[in-house]
Amino acid sequence: MPLFEIGQPSGTATPINPTTFPALKLWERQDLEAWVTSAPNLAGGDFTVVTSEFDRFDRTSERLDVLGVVKIDEGHGRLVVIELKRDGSSTTVDLQAIKYAAYVASSQFSDIAEMYARHHKVDEDEAKQILIDLLGGDEDAPPTIDSTPRIVLVAGDFRPEVTTTVLWLIDNFEVDIRCVRLQPYEIAGRVIVSTETIIPLPEAEQYRLGVQRKRREVARDQEAARAGRLLPRLIDAGILEIGQSLLFRRDSVPDDAEPPWSRDEPAYSATVETAEGIRTLRWSEPHTGIVRVESPSLLAARILHELGAREGEISSAGINGMHYWTVDGEKSLHELAVENGMRNTSVRRIDRGAVRALLKAIPPGHWTTYGDVARAIGSPGAAQSAASAIASDPLVENAHRVLRANGAISPEWAGTDGSGPMEARSKLEAEGVEFGDGDYADPKDHWQPPLPAS
Repeated sequence: MPLFEIGQPSGTATPINPTTFPALKLWERQDLEAWVTSAPNLAGGDFTVVTSEFDRFDRTSERLDVLGVVKIDEGHGRLVVIELKRDGSSTTVDLQAIKYAAYVASSQFSDIAEMYARHHKVDEDEAKQILIDLLGGDEDAPPTIDSTPRIVLVAGDFRPEVTTTVLWLIDNFEVDIRCVRLQPYEIAGRVIVSTETIIPLPEAEQYRLGVQRKRREVARDQEAARAGRLLPRLIDAGILEIGQSLLFRRDSVPDDAEPPWSRDEPAYSATVETAEGIRTLRWSEPHTGIVRVESPSLLAARILHELGAREGEISSAGINGMHYWTVDGEKSLHELAVENGMRNTSVRRIDRGAVRALLKAIPPGHWTTYGDVARAIGSPGAAQSAASAIASDPLVENAHRVLRANGAISPEWAGTDGSGPMEARSKLEAEGVEFGDGDYADPKDHWQPPLPAS
């Protein structure tokens, strides 16, 4: 993008010769990174900076230049990985950025809030509110962060090896990846920088975004038609009624709970308040009498905290209330929805008691798989349902000892105490389980649970 100096009053136009960042002795970390964090538009950005110089990846000390987040839809955000190079000599800048994108792809809203708080030196609760204001959602239903980060390559120029790869990724895999060229000029001792997105071209980008937006709308409409919010749909179908009492699921309450589970115990009863919005259940705190109207998931989390089954901040993260609330104390609303064709019938009912007993029996220093668990409790082929039951049950012990079929820890693994995959691995390694290439647990430590008698 050539620049011209216009002479006055002659009206002559004199071209201003471009220079390079190396010639100006400007560097990626001290200069380009500082510019981008202070003015994201320099990197073609509609994103908000979350952090920079991030090097807290698991088992590697590599450093990501700048990490941002951008709103995609209401309540839906996407991470933005910005990789900076001061010249066009690199032939691997694309691969480096893809690697960083893979490192952060599993980050959840709470992780992003923690990074934001540390970088911007604010309280974590304030960081969460800032991000909620930016992305949409609320405390009960915080915004989701998708697992496909945008990649922005920023450099003084790009070699053909890079641009060819970027175009191929866009055309064949619809990767959200961009090349932004920065061109410096020196004018009267001042540095002027022009910024230009060279891939994708603006016209093509608008078209691509329009197509992606339409696809998301169609997928969202299909999902809403297929599932939607189950409690309002159960009400609309006449299966539940406004004012009806629901019971907290009996097998989610420990045997030694105080007060013990009972149909007549108010602590385990809530009333359907409304079919509109997120806050749909009315419940009275047993100790204070405070009346709360909350989502089924947040209310389930609150009761689990009362029972001592969850610790830390009261949050609906990792909790699906449809698995905890029932009409009869036994069959969950999720199972009720399945019976009435509102959920995929491939989701099978899992005997939670059998799952708890089996996981309790896994020896320390060993691991098993979700498929092994499903077969051992008499539900072969229900590995996904077994995984859901384990993830949603705060009374399950040794959940960290259940892995994928290849011995990998699921990147979505979450303990009921808020821990994640790294904590699960740490526990296994402390017990003596070794992890090899590809982060797969050693097969010699695989424990095969006994199959049920036929």
